[in-house]
Amino acid sequence: MCSRQFSLVPLLALLACLFLVLPPGAPYATADRDDISKAIKAYLDAAERPEPFWIRREPVYAAKDLMAFYSQRGCQPIWVSHNGPTEAARALVAALRRAEDNGLSSLDYHYASLSEWLKTPFSRQTSPIRARELAELEVVLSDAFVSFGNHLTNGKVDPVTIYPEWLTQKKKPEVFEFLAGIQTAQEVRAALEALAPTSYGYLAGVAEAGRLREVIASGGWPAIPPGKTLRRGDRSPRVIPLRSRLFLDNRLPQANMKNDQASLFDPDLQRAVLQFQYRNGLLPDGVVGRRTLAALNRSPEDLLETVLVNLERWRWLPRNLGRRHIMINSAAFSLEAFQDDQKVLEMRIIVGEAYTQTPAFSQNMAYLVLNPSWNVPHGVLSRKILPKIKKDPAYLGKNYFELIKGWKERAPLVNPATVDWSRVHADNFPGRLRQRPGPWNSLGRIKFIFPNPFSVYLHDTPERSLFQRTIRTFSSGCIRVEKPIELACFVLENTPSWDRKRIEDILADGKTTVVPLQDDVTVHLVYRTFWVGEEGEPHYREDIYDRDKVLWKALRAAPGTRLTKPPRTLPELDPNVGVETKG
Repeated sequence: MCSRQFSLVPLLALLACLFLVLPPGAPYATADRDDISKAIKAYLDAAERPEPFWIRREPVYAAKDLMAFYSQRGCQPIWVSHNGPTEAARALVAALRRAEDNGLSSLDYHYASLSEWLKTPFSRQTSPIRARELAELEVVLSDAFVSFGNHLTNGKVDPVTIYPEWLTQKKKPEVFEFLAGIQTAQEVRAALEALAPTSYGYLAGVAEAGRLREVIASGGWPAIPPGKTLRRGDRSPRVIPLRSRLFLDNRLPQANMKNDQASLFDPDLQRAVLQFQYRNGLLPDGVVGRRTLAALNRSPEDLLETVLVNLERWRWLPRNLGRRHIMINSAAFSLEAFQDDQKVLEMRIIVGEAYTQTPAFSQNMAYLVLNPSWNVPHGVLSRKILPKIKKDPAYLGKNYFELIKGWKERAPLVNPATVDWSRVHADNFPGRLRQRPGPWNSLGRIKFIFPNPFSVYLHDTPERSLFQRTIRTFSSGCIRVEKPIELACFVLENTPSWDRKRIEDILADGKTTVVPLQDDVTVHLVYRTFWVGEEGEPHYREDIYDRDKVLWKALRAAPGTRLTKPPRTLPELDPNVGVETKG
């Protein structure tokens, strides 16, 4: 008995040493972690089935990708330990709660379920149940991170599912690389910040959305009743809500006025109206007419929707816009050229009509053409040119058109006087029309080509008066530019031997000249009905193509919802793209 009792002493000493070396609970932690990994593997094995994969009542959107990801790491968890969810998990759920800051819905990322899940008393559960529930939580947290990260990078909505006139290149989000490196709460916040756009325009839009939410929470702004046009010197009760509206929009300082003073349309109010008109793309005349009144009476809720859909469009853009790039905003009828993030040129533009909308995409410019001829596209011929010919057969000669027998390089000319125009329609037109180069040419003196499936391009125009209009939707999809020579100088800046004098000399000579670019200049065609200016001022524009409501509906839809494209007519394929470089 004694000898047996004595033999326990070395064993007890060994156990005491092991207790000092290993942290408390280490054997149990290892076992629990293995159990969690086995449970993760079981769930991901189930994801191989063809039917949609769910955990509890949550669809796992990235099930296939997660299966591959966890297989590579031996199904080791990221968000949970044997004790329950980590601080990183709690940081992710807190970030999901603020998804609306970016115009995204927390409900798309399992937020409601996850926030309740974190309250679970895991320590009171038996080991098998705890391992299973922590594995479920792990997979759903990773699915939330991947979905949210992808949406921050590329946008929630694929634009081609709602806009046939929109192309975008998907960015590689590297979301799984971020996921693999997460250990702390700070790393979660840093990863999500890196996945979202970091440009001034995007962050300023997020700030404007926050300001509008504050206005909404405080009750919004008063509607200005309809009535006659208000202008400087008028006294009216309607001026009082006008003052309140412009004060809440940060365009008019608050002033303590007696009621008779507040109802006077004074110089300060006129300046505030002018600023409002400028920032809303209205005729800056300082009076509150029909269009200005309609813009003033847009609710903060409506403006917030506009901001949020434009945040989504920001996410569609490439992160790197290019060292030298051109930004064309169809909704604002504006072109801006940038070099090393500095704006060096801006001008007004004319864009497509409602039924020939200017598309949206990004592409490098390839070449420009000085003194181009214009081959009339079939649609333009049918809609606009042929009726004028029928009315006046001399129209062709007066406008420098040539009638050519076919599309071959050396096709013969046809004498228009030999054609019985009363019998001609678009489908039996006797050849093609080509307008000779010159100041009368519909493409003006310069065209800028960047190959794209829509066959749209930039070009000059002889119709200079149209640039004075506020709404400039007059083209068949292409973009007419106000300052073609200045734009050519920017585009050719790094092309040897090309300067303004040489460009002007060739234009004066009249010879058609193709100039290939030797430097990357990226053209971004965008559609922004909201942006923030260089001094922090918000700008809003009319939704000329009715695209905002379509995108808003898609943003609010549950992930995976099948979206229906609205019927649209794409810009007509233009025969003037590449014609000078053929043969």
